[in-house]
Amino acid sequence: MHIFRWLLVFLLVSVGLLSNTTTITQQNQSKGIIESEMTTPPHPTGAASTPTPQAKVLPPTPTAEPMALTATVWDIMPQVPILMYHRFNPQPNAISEKYKTSLSDFSKHLDALYKAGYSLISLEDWLQGEIHLQEGRRPLILTIDDLFYADQISLDEHGQPAEYSGIGCLWSFAQSHPDFNFHVTLFYNLGDKPYSNHYVNGIFTVQDGWRQDRAQAIAWGIENSAIPLNHFYAHPRLDQLTPAQIEYQLLENDRALREALAMIGKEALAAGLPNILALPYVVWPESETGKQILFDYISPEGAPVSAILEANDPPRIKLFSAPFSPEYDPWHVPRLNAEQGAIDLITEMRAEIPQAAQCELGVIHGSPETQTAQIMKLISDQTDAGRCPLGIYIVTNLAFEIDQEGIRQLSP
Repeated sequence: MHIFRWLLVFLLVSVGLLSNTTTITQQNQSKGIIESEMTTPPHPTGAASTPTPQAKVLPPTPTAEPMALTATVWDIMPQVPILMYHRFNPQPNAISEKYKTSLSDFSKHLDALYKAGYSLISLEDWLQGEIHLQEGRRPLILTIDDLFYADQISLDEHGQPAEYSGIGCLWSFAQSHPDFNFHVTLFYNLGDKPYSNHYVNGIFTVQDGWRQDRAQAIAWGIENSAIPLNHFYAHPRLDQLTPAQIEYQLLENDRALREALAMIGKEALAAGLPNILALPYVVWPESETGKQILFDYISPEGAPVSAILEANDPPRIKLFSAPFSPEYDPWHVPRLNAEQGAIDLITEMRAEIPQAAQCELGVIHGSPETQTAQIMKLISDQTDAGRCPLGIYIVTNLAFEIDQEGIRQLSP
C-alpha cells in the first residue's frame, strides 16, 4: 500500500516537472529568437562563429542626372585656317622677316584677325571634333615652330609670359579680348639650342639656370593651353635620315621634354599631351619605311599619332577640314606661313569661314554619347519650331547635320 502511494506521488511529480521543462524551453526559444534579432549569441571558446543571416537591402536604382545641352551650330561644314609662326623680334622698329616677326607686327596681326571675326581654337580640340566657339566668331588655329627660344616665350618675375616674347604678346592680347581666346600649339626641338634666359634692352643671352627656366616656360605652356608637340630633336631633314635615325629623333625629343618637366617636379604634366607631329622643313622621309615610322609612332604615354602637319607660303592657302568632313586628311594638315600676305589673305576670305551660332537644345538624361537618338529629336524639334537654324550641330564631340531632307549623325 505504501509502495503504490509512493509510485503515484512519483508519477505526479514527474509529469509536473516535464510540463514545466517544456514551458521553460518554449519560453527560452521565444526569447532566443528575439535576442537573435538584436545581438549575436555568445559562443563557446574556440567555437566557430556563425553570423546571423541578414536580409539583403538593394541600393536604389540610380537616376541619370538631367543635362541641359547647348549645341554649337555652323551653317556650312566647318573649316579653319592654320597660321605658322617661328621667331619674334622685340626690338623697337624691328622689320619682320619670313621666319621672324616683329612684336609690333604680331600685335597688328592679332588685331586684324580679331576684327575680322576670328577666335582661337586649339588644334587638339579641332582634331577631336570639339569645334566650339562663341556666338558669331570664326575659327583660327595658331602654331609656332622651332621652340624653345626666349623670344618665343619668356616668363617674368611673376611667372607670367613676358610681353617682350611672342607668347607674352599673344597672352596680353587675349586678356584684353577674352572672346579671342588663348590657344597656341608649340612644335619644339630640344636638341639643337640652349635657351636664352636673360633679357636686357632687346638682347637675349644664355646664363646659368637656363634649363630650369626653359622647363618652367614649358610647364606654364601646358598649364595654359600653349601645348608643346614633337618637331624632332635636332630639326633634321627627314629625307636624309634612315628610319632608325628618324625614330631616334622622335624618341629623344619626347624624352628631353619629360626630363625637363621632371627637373622642376612637374613630370605629371606630360600625361595628357597629344601626339601630333610637324615636319621640319616641310620634308617627308624619302622611303616608305621612313614614312611609316611617323604613322606608327607612339608617345611615351601610349598615345598614337593623330596628325602630321605640313606648311605652305601664301598665296597657296588651303583650309583644314573638320574631322567629320569627307575632305578631312590628318596626315597632311595644311598651314600658312604667317607673313603679312597670309594675314591679308585670311582676313579677306573671312566670308568663306563659317561663324558659330548657339542653340539651346533642351534637357537629356544620361551622357550625350548614349543619348544620340534623343539629341537628334531635340535638334529636329528646335529647327522645326524655327528656334534654331539648319546646319552642322556640335554637341560635345558629336556632330549632326540637319537639312531639308532630314537629320543624320556625322560622328563619331
